[in-house]
Amino acid sequence: MVTLNVLTITQSLSFILRHHASVARFGDGEIDLIAGASIPYQDYDPTLAARLRTLLETPSTPQLLICMPDVFHHTERYNQFAQDFWQAHFAHYEKLYQEIQWAPVYGSTFISRPYIDLLDKTPATAAFGQLKQLWAHRDVLLVEGATSRSGVGNDLFADAQTITRIICPAKNAYAKLEVIEAAIRTYGQDKLVIVMLGPTAKLIAADLSQVGMQIIDLGHIDSEYEWYQMGATTKVKLPHKHTAEFNYDTDITYETNQDYDNQIIKRIQ
Repeated sequence: MVTLNVLTITQSLSFILRHHASVARFGDGEIDLIAGASIPYQDYDPTLAARLRTLLETPSTPQLLICMPDVFHHTERYNQFAQDFWQAHFAHYEKLYQEIQWAPVYGSTFISRPYIDLLDKTPATAAFGQLKQLWAHRDVLLVEGATSRSGVGNDLFADAQTITRIICPAKNAYAKLEVIEAAIRTYGQDKLVIVMLGPTAKLIAADLSQVGMQIIDLGHIDSEYEWYQMGATTKVKLPHKHTAEFNYDTDITYETNQDYDNQIIKRIQ
């Protein structure tokens, strides 16, 4: 089995803070797509898959940190469900993992998943504190799917100077990549841009980091923060917005939130 060199959550966040780096986080869903499979919120597309693989094989720079899950060493840190999941994942994709030309080092994809899968949940407080430094006193543009509603009903982004949002399709956002990137160029100048759009977020980070923008791919952070705040030990479904791993967005009751509505500066259908 291939073993990758993956930085810890703390090391990854320190790197991002030090270099004002953009971030592209790969997970099992991106590996599924690279292997030719669709995932619940993104249909397989050969061009998308090829671009993801190229990016995955690209070494990180101070401009762009490429991340992978920190599951290649010390898997005893994680709960049994997570251990079993990754064991099955590696068994299924053993050949692909041997074929990919891996970079020397990766950041941790788990910068946005610092809580629920870990047996020892105490470091999550420090991880969320470090994360919040990324947007403290900064103007933030959130680019997310229509069901995500990141930060609504919690204080995750309370330290930001301002928050604006571009709302994108919750499924198959890749079809709108060029439109989304154009909107970010228009509305995201001199802002920290946080993107929660599955595999498409990786390409946005890669593309727009090249024109001097800081783009952080931070999917699932809102669910993790909600679970952290409630002291959850299992993945509890959130009633009023998308929940990580509950991929089909059923039974969501949207509550009217004037602040959220006022923050939306563009909707991309």
